[in-house]
Amino acid sequence: MGQVVATYPAQALAAIRASMADRTNFLLQMAGMVVNNGFFLVLWILFFAGFHSVGGWGAADMALLLGLIMTIVGISGVAFGGYRDMAAVILSGDVDGLLTQPKPVLSRLLSRDSLPSAWGDLVVGLAILVGYGHLTPGQAPLAAAGLACGLVVYLGAATAFASLAFWARGARSFARDLTDFMILFCSYPGSIFTGASKLAVYTLLPAGFIVLAPVRLVRAPSLATLATVAGAAVVYAAIALALFSLGLARYRRGATA
Repeated sequence: MGQVVATYPAQALAAIRASMADRTNFLLQMAGMVVNNGFFLVLWILFFAGFHSVGGWGAADMALLLGLIMTIVGISGVAFGGYRDMAAVILSGDVDGLLTQPKPVLSRLLSRDSLPSAWGDLVVGLAILVGYGHLTPGQAPLAAAGLACGLVVYLGAATAFASLAFWARGARSFARDLTDFMILFCSYPGSIFTGASKLAVYTLLPAGFIVLAPVRLVRAPSLATLATVAGAAVVYAAIALALFSLGLARYRRGATA
């Protein structure tokens, strides 16, 4: 673990520099995501201009939610960009070259790529949090804690989805679809989820722990909510590590998906 902490920043920085090598491509992808996210924000602003609340969720709450998910996706893509195509890397056999290296395979897979478009998510997400989230100085530490825990849950779930590639060849598109659905579920107020959909957002597609519970932590702080958010981060990180470790052990034995 100490080796990962010491070496990961250097690996991630190398991936970031590589993503910026083609400045034109980098700026176009970043700008495209800024426009996309900005358009999405405008749609919600117009929605709340006509409907002042949805199940108790107001415009400021929705802005906080969008700011959190965009920032989480941005940080994930910039510093852990390998998660997006991890299933494809596993299926292509590129893991073979990593098995001979001393550093943990998972950390190298996560740090092997940085997504230029993720900078657009990060810029817009932070701008929304600062400009529209209506955060008070006292709420800022809670927002930071919720953001950190949501980031762990998001990466944990995405890694777990990608790890399915150790068992199924169709996992490449399936893993990306699940991750995209998870982001989609994170983009709507929690009051719209009931029944089976509510069960999904607190289990398979854990939007509840990525953004919904963190929003509740900021707006109505309690030790129970803080424990829920932190506990979810531990659980989803453990699930991801367990699935990846089991899959990698199977891969080492020569089993194919």
